[in-house]
Amino acid sequence: MQDKNLKFCMDQLRSLQNRDGLEPGQRSELERAMEALRRLWRKPNPSRKEIYVAVRLVAEAILTSFGK
Repeated sequence: MQDKNLKFCMDQLRSLQNRDGLEPGQRSELERAMEALRRLWRKPNPSRKEIYVAVRLVAEAILTSFGK
């Protein structure tokens, strides 16, 4: 699945992960979210459920990392 929105999201997560001052737990949460997007990226025709699960993992990682 080659999608410019998915690529943009991956780039944004990567830039968040490269920021200074992040704790190791925050970095690992962002890495987990990026891995979910990579799995979605590799699927030729992801189902709607797979897309929703990936979005949920990304949102969860951002909220738990920066909501503290």
